[in-house]
Amino acid sequence: MSLVIVETVAEQPLTDDILEAATQSIAPCVQARNGTWLYSLLCSDRHRMICVYDAPDAESIRDAYRRGGLAPSRAWTGYVVEPEGTSPTWNESTLKIQESTYPTGLTDEQCSKERQHLLPCYAEYGVEWIRSYVSLDRTRVLCELNAPDAEVIRHAHRRFGFPCDRVWSAQVFVP
Repeated sequence: MSLVIVETVAEQPLTDDILEAATQSIAPCVQARNGTWLYSLLCSDRHRMICVYDAPDAESIRDAYRRGGLAPSRAWTGYVVEPEGTSPTWNESTLKIQESTYPTGLTDEQCSKERQHLLPCYAEYGVEWIRSYVSLDRTRVLCELNAPDAEVIRHAHRRFGFPCDRVWSAQVFVP
């Protein structure tokens, strides 16, 4: 099985009714393709959503979305990176998602350098790293962070010249 991340960007806010209808239409299709929905993160403005699945591959989840009448903005297979020795948990009042794109792919050296610089900087600003999802081609990284505000995350990335496409507050949905 693989870790599959689905990113959805919507022009109109994803209301509770829209989310419920989507769940009802997609869930049977995901299950029929041997996938399991792990959780979702919804942006506070309700225009962005990330859904995390355990599934055979990204194409099976894309197909489940299509058959359910939805079109994700992006669906990709990746892996998770978590802090060693700790198990941070979401704090919904401070949960932020930080998105980065690496057009040529994140190298091991860049990854090491980012951790070496960002983690102490995050700690200095009261940011707790929960986990990161990295696409298999290493061009996409999504980080879950508990942070007092989005600007401290942006500032840390600017300070060291690391990519930061956007940062947003999130609400967690679990099955």
